[in-house]
Amino acid sequence: MIKAKHHSFTIWFFDLYFRLKMVFHFRGMEIYANEQADPRKSILLLQNHFSWWDGYWSLWLSKRFFKRRFHVMMLEEQLRKRMFINRCGAFSVRKNSRELIESLTYAAGILDDHQNLVCLYPQGEIQSQQVKTIAFEKGASWILKNVDKPVQVWFCVTLTDYFSSSKPLIRFCLKQYKGEQTSQRMELAYNSFRDECINKQHD
Repeated sequence: MIKAKHHSFTIWFFDLYFRLKMVFHFRGMEIYANEQADPRKSILLLQNHFSWWDGYWSLWLSKRFFKRRFHVMMLEEQLRKRMFINRCGAFSVRKNSRELIESLTYAAGILDDHQNLVCLYPQGEIQSQQVKTIAFEKGASWILKNVDKPVQVWFCVTLTDYFSSSKPLIRFCLKQYKGEQTSQRMELAYNSFRDECINKQHD
């Protein structure tokens, strides 16, 4: 597997590059959250995956809202095509291989440090934002069962809408999940929260 690295210059350049691109493509970003993260615990961020922008948005949230060192799990074949993302905190996973457990164990180890955040796209692939239900794979629940230190689980529902503007607005709806840490329970809770966020969309 490919382990995460953190190069200050690469992270700075990556952040600057995408902030400039954001000016041309979007009219703004808004965060909706009813509470702040506990600074004493690491964070497993479960986020929907529907666009090329998702990795940058996860990094942005990690720095601006959660104030943690960013890590994100990516399919190895995708990461090898974009190795600069590895220097921003991306590490690899190969599904249906012997290395899968190695990647999940590595993620659990990252979460043993309260200064870290691991972003996971629980659906396991990019899907249309219009899918009715996001199906969770079992990686998140496996990681949580194998972390030694306390971990916060946060849901992020990312939504984009144009309404009457020529550019879409990005909304990050965040909620800490405190229920049973099984794939089935987290999937039900996430989709319920996602429906709630969609119903609250407004211009």
